[in-house]
Order: sequence, then C-alpha cells, then structure tokens
Amino acid sequence: MTTATKTKIKVDVDAPITEFCPSCQREVEAKDGICTQCGWKFATATGSSTGAAVFAPARAAKIQVVADVAIEVDRTGSSQEFAVGIPIASEMIIKPIVAKVRESRFWCGSHGDLDYDEPHVLLTDKGTADQVLSDIRAIRYAGGGDAEEHHLDGIEQLFRLVPWSSSSDSRGALIAFLTADTKPARSGITAAALGSQLAKKGILFYLVCQETPTLRELADAAKGFLFPISNTPSTTDMQKIAAQIAASITDVRASGGTLPMPS
Repeated sequence: MTTATKTKIKVDVDAPITEFCPSCQREVEAKDGICTQCGWKFATATGSSTGAAVFAPARAAKIQVVADVAIEVDRTGSSQEFAVGIPIASEMIIKPIVAKVRESRFWCGSHGDLDYDEPHVLLTDKGTADQVLSDIRAIRYAGGGDAEEHHLDGIEQLFRLVPWSSSSDSRGALIAFLTADTKPARSGITAAALGSQLAKKGILFYLVCQETPTLRELADAAKGFLFPISNTPSTTDMQKIAAQIAASITDVRASGGTLPMPS
C-alpha cells in the first residue's frame, strides 16, 4: 500500500497585498489596510487564522443608478491659459463616475462672448464618456478679450437644455470650467437666483474657476462647491467631485426618496 505524499505549499506572508482601490480606480498595494497611492482606507474584518486583516472584495458591483452629468466650458480667449488643464480635470471627474454607476449620460456646452456674437453651443447631447471627453478636447479657445465673460448665460443655457431626470435612482450634476468674472445674464437672472434654481432642482453644482464674489455667490446659492482652475488640477479635488456625485446618488437611492423637482 502506497502512502500519498503531501506537497507543502510555501506562502510568502511578506508579499504585498494588492487590492482594487475605488479612489484610484486601479490595482494598488495595500499596506496596513491603506492604499499606498492615495490613502484610501479599505474595509477590514478580523478573525483570520493569522490575525491579519481580511480585505473587501477586489471589485465591487456598480451602483444601480444613473448619473446625468452636464459640463459647461468657457471657450473665450481668457480660458486659453487653461486649455491643457480643462480636459485633464474633466477626465479625472468623468472616469470614476463611469466606474461607479450602472449608467452615465453626458452633456457638454460651451459659451463665448455674446457681445462678440459668440453664441452658446451644445457640443454633446446625452452622449457617452468617450464622446464628451472628445468634444471637450476639441474645444478651441479664442475671441473676446474683455475682463468679464457671459458665464451666467452659459450655465443657464445648459441648465435649461438638459432633460434632468426626476427618477429616484438618478442624480444630476452640473460642472462648469470658467475663467475671469461674469457679466450679468441677458435673461436678467442673478447669480443668487440661478444658484437657487439649481439647488431647488436637486442638481449637484461645481465651479472649477478663478474665484470672484459673483461666482462665489452663485456656488453658495446652489449649495455647490468651488475649486481653483489649473493646468495641473488637483487629483484630490477632482476625485472629490466624482466621489460626491456617486455618494449622493447612493444616498438618495438608499433612502427611497425622490429629489425635489419643480413643475
């Protein structure tokens, strides 16, 4: 009678543990339960035979919700300075959203100086992430020259054009990339009134801009956020926008509530 030989498998307990980081959106080394790239803290549990942490599954299922994201870009000559940073920041925001939610739909508008017959243009109409990023990269910045631009008009136009969903499993967000201050809106709406309408509609609002008192008033009235525009956008800031959009959708869905939608 032959006795079977058991082969011992040596486990390298010192080998680095890799996990899928929902913040970095890639496989990274996890040290002491923390992503070594961005500092994300992974969910942990105790009780393993070695006493080591047991990490969350490598890749979580997408949230079963829809994100409607509208991006408004100031295409005047004053934005030429940030022609490199605007597409980079847009991709930093868009890609994590696509990775987190079941479906994402995108709109993109750009505005020029109405005093120089530069109308608002809808570049992407309910498009994919690839489409909207391609459209943003193709924007050419020119014209104008005035110290102030028609930012309120551009944001209002895109806000009115997007068919925001009233479903409880969706959430809308409007992100605007702007430079310099804004001229008064042709419609007569003030920054505070426009911001209030965005907030009432339940739209998450973000300005990536050069801060001015009027733009701050707009962001505050919309219960939104303001980040500095740059050619080297902060990864932390841009990921914060994406994370807040995804988290907000999750919160609404978990509560079973609906967003306030005016008639």
